[in-house]
Amino acid sequence: MFIFAKEWRKPKLFVALLVVEFPLTVACLTLMGIAHPNTYRTKLWQNGFDQGLNSAPNSILYDAANWRPVHYPTVWSH
Repeated sequence: MFIFAKEWRKPKLFVALLVVEFPLTVACLTLMGIAHPNTYRTKLWQNGFDQGLNSAPNSILYDAANWRPVHYPTVWSH
């Protein structure tokens, strides 16, 4: 078991590692978001609809936001 001392002997090293780790983490998350933009968006949108916070993912707004052809209800298409 590794026990930390009350005062770290090398706090500069710890701060330097944090400074390096943060931009790398942000860059990795950004690249993941660009590579897979719709991985969780539909699931989170559906969860928001189930909780009563927003519209359903199969609504007109969802189709328009995701550049899909909009399917209007029959009542509004005439």
